[in-house]
Amino acid sequence: MAEKKLSVQICSFNRKHLLSNSVASLFDQTCAKEDYEIIVVDDGSSDGTAEMVKNLKSPVDLIFIRQEKEGLAAGRNKGILKARGEIILFIDDDVLADPHLIEEHLRFHKEHPNSVVKGWVNHVTEFRRPEKPVWTMKDFSSAFFWTSNVSVKKADLMKAGLFDETFKEYGWEDLELGLRLKRLSLQSRINRHAIGYHYKRSAVGSDLSGKLAQAEAKGRTAVIFVERAPNWRARLATGVYPLRLGLDRILSNRFFLKLYKKSIPSNGKPLSAWSNYCLNALATATYFNAVRQALVRK
Repeated sequence: MAEKKLSVQICSFNRKHLLSNSVASLFDQTCAKEDYEIIVVDDGSSDGTAEMVKNLKSPVDLIFIRQEKEGLAAGRNKGILKARGEIILFIDDDVLADPHLIEEHLRFHKEHPNSVVKGWVNHVTEFRRPEKPVWTMKDFSSAFFWTSNVSVKKADLMKAGLFDETFKEYGWEDLELGLRLKRLSLQSRINRHAIGYHYKRSAVGSDLSGKLAQAEAKGRTAVIFVERAPNWRARLATGVYPLRLGLDRILSNRFFLKLYKKSIPSNGKPLSAWSNYCLNALATATYFNAVRQALVRK
């Protein structure tokens, strides 16, 4: 099969309702259909993801890879090794591609060789392309490499050593790889015309258990990240340093935690500003508790 200019990679787990729209948003790109391919990696989904992807009528080459719950880092690596594109563009399964997304990533790599190209991750509360995207502070990221909308040459990923598969759970594997890509003297460049619409619906009370589980996993992987990159940037990003851990002990006393939990309704209605604050505060406390537990085990 012919080589491609670019491979788009999406990893997913049990979110076929989002994934189907994310993949479909890549069908009407403004660049030539033969210039790119789509690679979907299914991390052991049980919701019919495989059947859904295989039944899609894609106008471009669509490659499906399934693994049995090995984690995002392992899935990304499988996709990279399978890719035929000179450039690999990473987006998430809750991101809708703007019609010019691939064209803009290709243009920037041509104009700026030896680069990591970061597109605009525009956060939206409805899972559709807006008529006119509006930038908010939620769209800002200082990360060198963030897989919601970023592209880099496959050769550079191979030089950097791919994703570290020690990261089995959610969090930090892309930032860790970013540090290694940075050591290759690549430049991080932002192209605000390469837009991915990142769906973030309003939080509801029934999100609590899932949000806490994700925060706990992210706390454990934060310790792995700091081990792999024992520098101040990694410690500031993760909060794994004495001052921040000490502050969390003060903010996470039992009185506050009980107050937060009581303030979160268990229904599926959108949260009030106060309840949303309490949800995030509980998630933060859970994150730092997982960090401390992981550090003790070390």
